[in-house]
Amino acid sequence: MTGRIVMAAMLVVAAFVATPQAAAAAGSACTWRMQALPAPAGSTQHQVQATDHHGGYSGSAYFPDSGWHIISWKNGQVIDYGSSGHGADRVVAQNGDGTIAGLSVTGLWQASAISFRIRDGRRERLTPLPGAELNSRAFGITGNGDVYGRAVVWEGRTMTHVVVRWPYDRPGVVEEVTGLPEDMRVVGVDHDGTLLMERSSADPWPHLWRDGRLIRLSEPPDLQFGYALTISDGLVAGSLRVGSEPNRPAYWDRDGQPHLMPEGARAEQINRNGLVVSALTATPYQVWRFGTPVGELPGAASVTTVGDDDTIGGATTGPNHLPAAAVWRCS
Repeated sequence: MTGRIVMAAMLVVAAFVATPQAAAAAGSACTWRMQALPAPAGSTQHQVQATDHHGGYSGSAYFPDSGWHIISWKNGQVIDYGSSGHGADRVVAQNGDGTIAGLSVTGLWQASAISFRIRDGRRERLTPLPGAELNSRAFGITGNGDVYGRAVVWEGRTMTHVVVRWPYDRPGVVEEVTGLPEDMRVVGVDHDGTLLMERSSADPWPHLWRDGRLIRLSEPPDLQFGYALTISDGLVAGSLRVGSEPNRPAYWDRDGQPHLMPEGARAEQINRNGLVVSALTATPYQVWRFGTPVGELPGAASVTTVGDDDTIGGATTGPNHLPAAAVWRCS
């Protein structure tokens, strides 16, 4: 710890613990340049949804004759993994080894879902939890390839949400994650298996579930509301409303302490290096390094992932006015 900084833009006085990385990042603003990724032949729209953190990306593309396919971009190559045939396929996560976790949804309100994993170039459907054959949904992957998800099981007229895991080293196995608090739901999964959780109530304050313990993230003074969206190597990103200020982008450091950014509404993505992308209104996405502004993303229509190599993936607007996969790099 190097001391404390005061967020002068707030109308209340709130102290936040500074990090060494934040001090080192001062003055490191740069120009973010967009690179359009190659369009899969025959597709009309496509977008990045995850990264392997080593220059590879995965996402989905729409083909008029066959629907949504899973796509990867690596070393200048475009690989089409095809469609599950169930519905709209999309990537939910990818780890550093390139293993992809995905989901296919269909029906009214996307009520029917199956999950899959792609490893070593082969797609495998993930075994659904008994009683949730068409409602077992992957939402994250760990560094060792375990996929986590959520299953909805009906018992008569009672609906139960169950957190499940598909172990990487036991194909065909699905297991319930036991011991989790009943009044909480999972928001995200870290590379080491830590679960980012929030309460299933009007106060969704973020917690971490790690090694069988529930850890509540710290609150700033005069907190009005807050929530989290994502986790990366112990860093959590989301939004806080403090005092009379509107919602602001925020992140929690590895000690669970909150930090506010003075512009925007929420932090949508974060990587292990503290690179944060926040959503603004009617202006480009803004990029921060541990709370220090480091530029904006030109042409970004959506941002879905930030790699540990500090590249940012998402979509721009293509010539046909539909999403087109793109990556942004600092220069």
